[in-house]
Amino acid sequence: MNFKAFLNTISGTVRTLPIVILYVTEGCNLKCLTCSYRSPLPGELSLDEIKSLAKNLGSFGLKHIVYSGGEPLLRRDFKEICEVFRSMNVKQTLLTNGLLLEKRIEELAYHFTELIVSIDGTKAETHNKIRGVNSFDLILKGIAKAIELKPGINISIRTVIQKQNFRELRDLIEMARSAGVKRISFLSADVSSDAYGRDTRGAVSEESEIALNKEEIKEFKNLIEEVISDYKAEFASGFISESPAKLFHLAEYYEALLGLGTYPRNHCNAPMVSAVITSTGDIHPCFFLPSFGNIRKNQLEVLVNAPAVKNTRRRVKSYELERCQKCVCTLYTSPKSALLNNF
Repeated sequence: MNFKAFLNTISGTVRTLPIVILYVTEGCNLKCLTCSYRSPLPGELSLDEIKSLAKNLGSFGLKHIVYSGGEPLLRRDFKEICEVFRSMNVKQTLLTNGLLLEKRIEELAYHFTELIVSIDGTKAETHNKIRGVNSFDLILKGIAKAIELKPGINISIRTVIQKQNFRELRDLIEMARSAGVKRISFLSADVSSDAYGRDTRGAVSEESEIALNKEEIKEFKNLIEEVISDYKAEFASGFISESPAKLFHLAEYYEALLGLGTYPRNHCNAPMVSAVITSTGDIHPCFFLPSFGNIRKNQLEVLVNAPAVKNTRRRVKSYELERCQKCVCTLYTSPKSALLNNF
């Protein structure tokens, strides 16, 4: 039983931090339409600093570390980072664009409980145009090698649905099945926040190049109805991560962008059970909300219960933040799951 985590979910005070998303670098080897991450930032956390951070996180009840970026596999010392957290016996998840997966998976596979690979099309032409680099074939080879090395590995595909790929919805499900992964999940494209390096690295493609227009939304809804009808078993088993209702939320989000409806209601308590730590040590209540300090300057225990972040948790809980209302990627841990230590 994890009573501290349970209390997190029903109050504004964090007594333990079971989930941490660690951005090990902002360097990336792709040039995605929706993201401005390119080169590593000056002064990214060193291995020694990550070792110190890991020790602090361990004493604060870490259960699950999620590596993100940028592209984590670009860090030459990524294996050593994984070994630090492996020694703590915590769950490790890698979010990756997959471009270096074939090259590095052999040295890393045994560290991960879960691999989440981003693929944005069923054809090289579609995926590569969205991602800005000829990467499609290499990613599929990397997935195949991961499954070969660790047949039981929990590996999934994540796709951001947007203007250039929404018509491939059915084919994406079939591709995931053919690739042998455990599941596929879908997100809408965030076009309204300053995340993904857009606040410091500059703008990405115009919203009109990413978001669906009115006619495309109608077409997308018809495709969703067909998928719901034809893939009942895949929804029931969780192979398609989203429920039918949540799949429709993707279309509703794009409708809301056009002023044709309200944004789908989000249920999220990420700031109560998790934190995001950037490659330079800034700590955020979630990926989309402002930083409330830096781990290089203050103790973790002080930072996570600073007045500003406690106020943010209150506002997240009351669903009054516009950023939360427009969010495309949420995390929710029920009080029961927290109590049972399901992270």
